[in-house]
Amino acid sequence: MDGLDLAPEAVRRARAEGADAAEAYALTFHSRSVYIEDDVPKVAESRSETGLGLRVAQGKRVAFSSTTLAASEDLASVARGVVSALKGVPDDPDFSGFPTEAGKGEVGGTWDAATAGMDVSGLLESAKAFTDAATEPKETSVPKALVRIQEYQFRIANSNGIDASHRGTLVFAYLTAKAGSKEKFGEGIAKALSTSIRGIDFAALGTTVARRAAETLRARAFKGKLAGIAVLDPMDLGEMFLGAVGGAVNGEDVHKGRSPWAGKIGQEVASIGVTIRDRPRMPSGLASGVADDEGNATRDRTLVEAGILKAFIADRKHAALIQVPAGNGFRRAVATVEGAYARPAETEPSNLVVEPGRRSLDDLLRDVESGVYVEKFASPEVNPFSGAFAMEVRNATLIVKGELGDHVKVALLTGNFYDGLKKVVGVGRDVAANHAFLTAPGCAYVPPMAFEGFELVGQA
Repeated sequence: MDGLDLAPEAVRRARAEGADAAEAYALTFHSRSVYIEDDVPKVAESRSETGLGLRVAQGKRVAFSSTTLAASEDLASVARGVVSALKGVPDDPDFSGFPTEAGKGEVGGTWDAATAGMDVSGLLESAKAFTDAATEPKETSVPKALVRIQEYQFRIANSNGIDASHRGTLVFAYLTAKAGSKEKFGEGIAKALSTSIRGIDFAALGTTVARRAAETLRARAFKGKLAGIAVLDPMDLGEMFLGAVGGAVNGEDVHKGRSPWAGKIGQEVASIGVTIRDRPRMPSGLASGVADDEGNATRDRTLVEAGILKAFIADRKHAALIQVPAGNGFRRAVATVEGAYARPAETEPSNLVVEPGRRSLDDLLRDVESGVYVEKFASPEVNPFSGAFAMEVRNATLIVKGELGDHVKVALLTGNFYDGLKKVVGVGRDVAANHAFLTAPGCAYVPPMAFEGFELVGQA
């Protein structure tokens, strides 16, 4: 029996064990990775895995369990165990059953034949193209980097007759370069995500990380404070959007009163130039699909339009609680699908898209009289409840009268992201994808953006 065929079989077995209702999520993937260590691309891994997550219910009691799968016999213990666990769990008064509306069809571009068919030798060529470009400057080396391809499929089945499936390819690259010596060095970092290996220019990324490494090597400790315009690169800005906006529109957080945007539908939450959409049916989207990871039919929706809050997102459970359509129950991530079957679905964005403007990055910079351009933070973390942040800059350049000036370090960019969304003074045109934590669901597609009201704080 094919691994994905075990999903409906798991539902049948759970019902036979005494569950009133059941939901099974079967996932299979093939992963190929190449590591680069000390300028040398090395084959690291080529492996496959199949796993299953099984959720069952009796009345209002709900339990979940998971297992890796080798054969249909593996289902017996997990079905028996998860049904038995129902005896020890309390009622969930908000449980409203499993999905009843399945997504049909498929989204174009989520699976790429050339990527799925690429062997390790093809990955080595991509890794070499990156390494050659990154090490072209004599003072630059590549201490570590990763290039990974995953081809995956999942099938979701439940006792309401839902039977939905999806297949995709994911390409993830985490790339670094180092300039200087052991005593004094600078580091450059870049990431890339795509559904197609052809969508990533590895040589260009090599040039980028080499430049960033050289710039951080020359950077000087920033002193004092600078209140001006902050222009943020998409790489870390995307993670900020996922952490802040992703939480603000999250139906679970809205229901529990944790979202700062709860009760603000129709109100201004951002500048007029900011429009944000959740697009699970976006062609070639990393988190696209006609069904989410519960089997709910997905739908594109506008969350913020010209600065006005329009909608929230939710999984099956929280959609019923806040009276919005379901379709955002996710467990798979976009940097790796590994382990997705081992956790139940939760409310998350799919492809969180900030609509791009018409201006280039150079145009945004030229309009800044005084400020800072940040390409990389040490950790782009925003408090999802308050919006406050104080992030150490790793690759930052001062802007003086529209021109890039000194590279700076030992400084924090501070402010409030929700306030900053109301003070956006520029939106770029070139959108890039990014993820949050490695195994966290959700993907952000954002352009470079210019914010007023943030402050760069250095040494006294």
